[in-house]
Amino acid sequence: MKTIKNIVFILIAVVAVSCENAPEISVRTRECAEMPSPRASASVCTLGDKAYIFGGRAQNGRYYNDLWSYDPSSDSWSQITGFPGQERVSAAITAYDGVLYLGLGYGTGGIYEESCYLHDWWRWDPKSNTWDSLAPYPQETTVDATLFVAGSRIYVMYGTSTHFTREVNYYDPKTNSWHSIPDNYHRALSAFGSVGAYCEETYFYGLGNNTSNLKQWYQVDIESDKWTQRSSAPGKGRTFSACAASEHHIYVFGGRYFGGELTGGEIFKEILRYTPASDQWSHAGDMPCGRAENQIAFSIDNKVYFGLGEDENKTLIKKLYCIEE
Repeated sequence: MKTIKNIVFILIAVVAVSCENAPEISVRTRECAEMPSPRASASVCTLGDKAYIFGGRAQNGRYYNDLWSYDPSSDSWSQITGFPGQERVSAAITAYDGVLYLGLGYGTGGIYEESCYLHDWWRWDPKSNTWDSLAPYPQETTVDATLFVAGSRIYVMYGTSTHFTREVNYYDPKTNSWHSIPDNYHRALSAFGSVGAYCEETYFYGLGNNTSNLKQWYQVDIESDKWTQRSSAPGKGRTFSACAASEHHIYVFGGRYFGGELTGGEIFKEILRYTPASDQWSHAGDMPCGRAENQIAFSIDNKVYFGLGEDENKTLIKKLYCIEE
């Protein structure tokens, strides 16, 4: 009986080790044009053949309320003027039906001040360069939310304020209205600083922190609110990573493991790659910029871009990089 227990224990240990020791692969990266106004904690989405970067924090701590576009075809940056809202970090931005929707986030002020949690929601039409104020977000958790677009809805998931949450809400552009989806208690753990991406016709969501550094990873059928747990990310849990997907893979860049000198706290420099078809994680080398958090990542024409953010010394990173599969 003791021998059987020992064998079971060894098998469990082997499985645990094999899950942590993700295979090593290498990816090719190249430098792109530096952003003229580098920043951390910005938000990004793509519309057509361009990426749009919204808000963020300057080296001196000042918050931005501007919108920039990046054009991969010319490897150039352009500033878009006229955003009517206030400065912010950790905001939300996405594209739907040829226009951008953006807002939420955390504004200038004292720590945990109610007025810092921004509920405003805007629409920008790139053809006419016009801004429209929309129905405000009804929840308190306006910081670091994850956005998915499915069907004719814009889903705003999780986010944080003075507490963690498992909230899923959606915005209906046709009626300019917000709706809450009651918690089905099968979702991922409540968290802030998580990431998500759409790949292989499926949404994936995970990582983050809720006083513990999380490695959770879920496949999400957002329209039916069905959450299926997948292989956890290898190594330590992390938050404030960046995430984007190519046609067949999801990439996770950098991030932070919260902890002190005695508990292994660190900022990561590695690139992780998740393959939905095999439900497998790989170590894809290190970022050229070194250790970094609060970056952006996006995908255009099956090329994944990442960069900006800040390093372990809180110095802003100007560079943008591209992975070509």
